[in-house]
Amino acid sequence: MVGLIRQSDYENYDYRQFWQDNKRDYEDKSERLAVRKLLGRIETEGKIFIDLGCGFGRLFNEYRNFKKIILVDYSFSNIKNARDSITKFLNRDFKKLQDVYFIVADINNLPFKSEIADAVLTVRVIHHLLEPDIFFREVARIIKNGGCFILEYANKRNMKNILKFLSGIIRQSPFNSLPFKVGDTILNFHPAFIRQILESIGFEVLKEISVSNFRLAVLKKIAGLKFLLMLENIYQNLFSLAKTGPSIFLKTIYYGAAGQKDFLYNSGNEEKILKGFSDIREILICPSCKQDKLEFLIPDNICCSNCKKNYRVEDNIYNFRI
Repeated sequence: MVGLIRQSDYENYDYRQFWQDNKRDYEDKSERLAVRKLLGRIETEGKIFIDLGCGFGRLFNEYRNFKKIILVDYSFSNIKNARDSITKFLNRDFKKLQDVYFIVADINNLPFKSEIADAVLTVRVIHHLLEPDIFFREVARIIKNGGCFILEYANKRNMKNILKFLSGIIRQSPFNSLPFKVGDTILNFHPAFIRQILESIGFEVLKEISVSNFRLAVLKKIAGLKFLLMLENIYQNLFSLAKTGPSIFLKTIYYGAAGQKDFLYNSGNEEKILKGFSDIREILICPSCKQDKLEFLIPDNICCSNCKKNYRVEDNIYNFRI
């Protein structure tokens, strides 16, 4: 996968365990609070939603009302778990499941045609990217003009880092814009660094929310989950401007590199794309050569007639990992 500082081994590690031991209920619910606030006024009827780096589909419940939902992850194990958990969540409602799609792919090199998504979500992914601008440009390619991109990143300028720096525990300043490396797989970013990249590509930041602001083991033990979430909600609403939480969520709108604000919904773009799709195959391209030359062979093979690259469909999971 292009642009990673080091790929986390989610094929051999069940990512569900990270969340399902109850130690991170506060973080999970804090993130859900933020996602609901950022998705709250977005129209869902007839709209295409893509969760990039979806993991095991943890946040599916927050965007389940969109007409078409595409979940993408680089890990086949994650996508398989997402498919199984979402199938169970929807009570095996196969009519609804027909509008939910599962894709294994590199998020920096997606198998989608340009300008197909109304809304895109990325949570707990960007801290693994050495060059987030590559990913942001790929999002800009697949999202419609006027489309909404909601993202989360690990915040370098969080309160814990600020206190450590001021007390001399760490030497790297949380105030400069350089990314801060944590271990082998994590990069923390300065808010100004992320914002500058997004705006240079054509995204306008509408809202920023500071999240998991009370993420301390001692507070979890003493205060309890319910009280911490009450404080979290207040902080998100009133003090996010300070941007001192370990995670920052952004709501952005894509207007194009030239900054044109002519929404594609009214610009006469391809009607087929604007109205969505009846079959996922209508919006897929070869991620290897970026050509719309895919041939869908019965029962589970996909071949690009241009570059001859082969892909697989396994149990309704499209595997486009190169």
